Amino acid sequence: MLNGIGAAASRHSVFARACVAVVGVGASLVTHQALASYEVMAVTNGGTIDGSVTLTGAAPGQAAIKVSKNQDYCGQTIPDPAYTVDSSGGLANVIVYLKDITKGKAAPAEPLALVNTKCMFSPRVQGAMVSQQVKISSDDTVLHNTHPQNAETNATIFNVALPFKGFSVTKPLPTMPMMIKVKCDAHEWMHAWIMELDHPYYATTSADGHFTIKDVPPGTYTLAVWHEVAGEKSAPVVVAAGQTVKPKITLAAK
Repeated sequence: MLNGIGAAASRHSVFARACVAVVGVGASLVTHQALASYEVMAVTNGGTIDGSVTLTGAAPGQAAIKVSKNQDYCGQTIPDPAYTVDSSGGLANVIVYLKDITKGKAAPAEPLALVNTKCMFSPRVQGAMVSQQVKISSDDTVLHNTHPQNAETNATIFNVALPFKGFSVTKPLPTMPMMIKVKCDAHEWMHAWIMELDHPYYATTSADGHFTIKDVPPGTYTLAVWHEVAGEKSAPVVVAAGQTVKPKITLAAK
């Protein structure tokens, strides 16, 4: 097995050397960025935001993604995951976050995970804190690369080749808040999004549209949501000490 892996790495070494690069990123910020200053403090008796996001109206019918490369491995088509809605209208892959929080709990200690699997990225969308590490890996036997860009400027953040199954690389995210769009140059249909904020109060909705944000200092905030097709929405939310608030957010199908 070691010889097989070495041979695979050798076949793709030129591509890997070309792709594993870090390029400077502009400091421009997207409109949904968090505040520029955040203070870490001990949160005692914090509140919880335990809510849901649902889609109003029927999700538009979406044609399957046509596979144009490695069809023997990836298949002829892949279901389009842009609208992932359960039987009750719960909408998955929505980033939910607080816009105007200036102090609270510390950043997550563990890195993000971004996996190339079944010729798609998983997870499709997720939040992150500035400078957080992201572990990029592949479960596939075909060559992928992971190429995050500033979604506003298209500036490359880094570009990592994943030449064989089990290969992984860990990289830091930029030091400024931004929306990051991730692509695979080898498979043009593969995309993911990472919303990078300067605080850790964010979550991504699960398959049934549910999300939870814990340890929120008591106060009044703006709760915002983002979906790659249905767009953005925000509303005030009041968090009381030791209490759970259950907002229900709706997004209209587009």
